[in-house]
Amino acid sequence: MKRSQLWLTSITIFLILASAWYLYPSLKLWSLSETEKMILKEKDPQELLDLEQRGIKLGLDLQGGMHVVLQVDKTKLKPEESKDAVDRALEIIRNRVDQFGVVEPLIQKQGGDRIIVELPGLQDVERAQKLIGQTAQLEFRLLEAPENTKEILTKIDEIIAQKEKGDKPSEKKEKEKEIVKDLFSQEVIDTTFEEEEEEWLSDKPFTSLLEPSGSDFSLVPLDYKLKIEQYLKDPKIWEVIPEDDTFAWATRVEDIRGVDYQKLYLVKKRVELSGKYLTDARGGFDQFHRPEVRFTLTRQGGRRFAQLTGANIDKPLAIILDGRVQSAPIIRSKIRESGVIEMGTGSTIEDAYDLAVVLRAGALPAPVKIIENRVIGPSLGQDSINKGMKAALVGIGLVILFMAIYYRLSGIIADFALILNLVFLLAALAGLHATLTLPGIAGIILTMGISVDSNVLIFERIREELRTGKTVRASIDAGYKRALLTIIDAHVTTLITAAVLFQFGTGPIKGFAVTLSLGVIISLFTAVVVTRLIFNIRKKYQSLSI
Repeated sequence: MKRSQLWLTSITIFLILASAWYLYPSLKLWSLSETEKMILKEKDPQELLDLEQRGIKLGLDLQGGMHVVLQVDKTKLKPEESKDAVDRALEIIRNRVDQFGVVEPLIQKQGGDRIIVELPGLQDVERAQKLIGQTAQLEFRLLEAPENTKEILTKIDEIIAQKEKGDKPSEKKEKEKEIVKDLFSQEVIDTTFEEEEEEWLSDKPFTSLLEPSGSDFSLVPLDYKLKIEQYLKDPKIWEVIPEDDTFAWATRVEDIRGVDYQKLYLVKKRVELSGKYLTDARGGFDQFHRPEVRFTLTRQGGRRFAQLTGANIDKPLAIILDGRVQSAPIIRSKIRESGVIEMGTGSTIEDAYDLAVVLRAGALPAPVKIIENRVIGPSLGQDSINKGMKAALVGIGLVILFMAIYYRLSGIIADFALILNLVFLLAALAGLHATLTLPGIAGIILTMGISVDSNVLIFERIREELRTGKTVRASIDAGYKRALLTIIDAHVTTLITAAVLFQFGTGPIKGFAVTLSLGVIISLFTAVVVTRLIFNIRKKYQSLSI
């Protein structure tokens, strides 16, 4: 064997072994049922994560996911800010999705104020909405002093009580007449008690809706939240609230003794520190295994944070995200370039990770709202996989059968190259962490045809040479030499087309272009190198089965 043939043989064997190594995670992952995946996730979650990361990724049409259309609200922006607001929002959303780890997302602009987002494999609608739709305006503000808060709440009670007494006719005198009629009955005692309770409630209509809690916030049962919000819409109430104060709800609802509550804070309007000074944020657990987000600030932000915390020790600091209080921890000491955001009761580690993602990616330049939201279920994706695999197997099977019948032993060699071409292609997709879509499967099937076409050209050339009376050796050499230029020309032309599709296409079209490009390059190798190595062994034969 010549040295060049030895090198090519070694390269081929190496590629086969490398392909087996790259394909193993995908084959093992695909062989697991959903039940087996759940068991493996509980037993060894790291192994399952490694298989998913190293395996071939599936697109939205194959594994299901979400299709979301967002609309950017530019009404509150200045003219110069609104020009590129959509482009800036698109990049921030892209950064969030990339950091979140969604594989092969589609994020593109539509029209003048819309963004299309496709998230393969993500079925949690609420989590996705938080991820891509959250403005993520991070602010650090101080809370109003407890004594001032108590005084303000008392004034609010007085305003509401006075208004309600003025709006409704007095029923007290009528009830007193009824009490006198039956002074010694049990009914009188009960009525008197109810009367006193109603009188107390009418004097404190606002604070009676609040539960006793810490001095920094008020607990509001969800049943009373709407009533509280209606009260706070009254302009007269805001006349007794200082101009630099405002009410803010907590981010989450908490379950306390079987009742759902939401915290209500009276915070300062002044922003002491904003999220623009944030350099990093990471989700994790504290010493009590509670979710939290640790953040790091710039040098300038660290100086301002140190001044803020140093001057307000033993006071609460509200960490506000999009107008809602994420947490309000007590400042225990001066904090410089890093800090912690407590996630609160009922939050999960996924909540901490998602919050860290949106904080790292930055705040959106304007609010966005979801105007269309479609979820593609995994069952539909599985149906696409089954039909795609069926089409691929039937197509490849018929090609293999035809080649074996028409070209006999040479056709079987071409079939071997065809299967090797498929193995190399799938291994390349796994190694490049590419995503397989339904159009991608179509690209794979098309490359199978290209691979066979190259062998057909070579075999027909060899047949022509054999008909002229040349020896087997001379016919093989001439067949490969004369077919080579035609094969290269066809492959280069296809590669140019695939490059154009990849450059100007989006989503599934790019997936088709990727698999087509890889398939064309690999088919050129298997047709010109792999089959040539086998035919070199057949040169010593007296006759050729072709």
